[in-house]
Amino acid sequence: MGRVALLFEDVKNLLAPGQLGKLPASSEPLLDCEDASPGATTTAASFSDDGHELTVQEAVFNLTNTVLGVGVLTVPYAFRLSGYISILLIFITILVTSQTGVYIGSALKLAARSPEAQLVPRRGRDFAFLAFQGFGGTGEKLIGLITSLEIWFALVVYIVMNGINISAVSGGHVGQETAAILSCALAALMVFLPMRVYSYFSLVASIALALAGLAVVAAALTMEEWANPYNHLGEPALVQLQNIPRSIGIIVFCFAGHPCFPIVYECMKEPQYWMSSVYLTFCLAFMYYGGLGVFGYLVFGQDLQASVTQNVELLPQAWLFRQIAFLCFAVKIQFTAPMPLNAIMVAAWRPEGPREWTPGRMFALLALTAVTAVTAVAFSKQVGVVAALTGSLFTMSTAVLFPAAIDLCLVCRYEDRALLSAQNLLHLLVLIFGVIIAVAGTYLSVLDLIQ
Repeated sequence: MGRVALLFEDVKNLLAPGQLGKLPASSEPLLDCEDASPGATTTAASFSDDGHELTVQEAVFNLTNTVLGVGVLTVPYAFRLSGYISILLIFITILVTSQTGVYIGSALKLAARSPEAQLVPRRGRDFAFLAFQGFGGTGEKLIGLITSLEIWFALVVYIVMNGINISAVSGGHVGQETAAILSCALAALMVFLPMRVYSYFSLVASIALALAGLAVVAAALTMEEWANPYNHLGEPALVQLQNIPRSIGIIVFCFAGHPCFPIVYECMKEPQYWMSSVYLTFCLAFMYYGGLGVFGYLVFGQDLQASVTQNVELLPQAWLFRQIAFLCFAVKIQFTAPMPLNAIMVAAWRPEGPREWTPGRMFALLALTAVTAVTAVAFSKQVGVVAALTGSLFTMSTAVLFPAAIDLCLVCRYEDRALLSAQNLLHLLVLIFGVIIAVAGTYLSVLDLIQ
């Protein structure tokens, strides 16, 4: 699990849909809570002496960085699809995903009882570790594959978004498809940056996200009249039931950071406060996604595009604010994209020997970059559909189904519970919710792609 696990955790901290570019500008990795030297054997007993444990406040900071990100660009589109009821969908999604975040901590605590856990450094106890504990080698390989696909599809969505942003910054002189290809190529070059250098880019990316959000709000405030969809549409502005699975898929896409939660839990100085840390984080997420989602729908209504920056582009009176928004979102995404590329490369072809980039691995990186760019161009007009598909199929698996299933499995094993006992009712309800939304959302998203 070693380096591949660490890289997946770092990339998920940067993505989530959030959570993009979150390493601090310091000489130490943000979550370096173990001796990562080759051959080191770090047990739970030795962990507490390494001096890199997280306080509760630091854990909340890292969880927040993981959960909040540029996925917010697609959230207003979920309101266009289903109406104002999407605020309720965000609330339900956050209730479920916060509970599965708690399940991850519970599962790690239970898995620590196994003899194998003593041979795995705490920072190495990731989703693959949990899957192996609960479902054996097959489960470990399956969750690894699903996580890789989730990261790749998220990367495609972000490259498409960046094509939109870069094209807008250029005033349309660079087409969206050309901009997407350039963004993907630049991301491949940035893969070769040392991690310490990259950490400074990550800090800039975090600042850029905050500025971009403020710029979007400022641009909307320059409009003389907002859409106010309820005044024009009536009941359809409140709820459109047929689109609810699509909207939930888009919303869940924003919570793709769960595979990084294990590293935060294992680095906590006081893991007994894990539950409160998770709940506080997701309260902030509700205000972030819910607030900007309602605001975007109120301002642009049924004219909302899959990425809200496409609407901001049509505001000539807000030229300065929209340029700031486009540029900042472009910086945010561009400085994040190298991490998923590198993570997928490591998963597919782990470096061997002192030379990390052999000619073969460099050719594989070139092929991966080309496939990603071509896919982004192919779906450049369907970014909302791809986000919904990714959320419904892959993020639903990693953020909802797997955490509930693994905790249920380990609870039954170590606490001697019957599977269908009343104590497991919440686990079962979460699993039922996840399966229904995953099937319905995936089916509708595939239909949208075909059409």
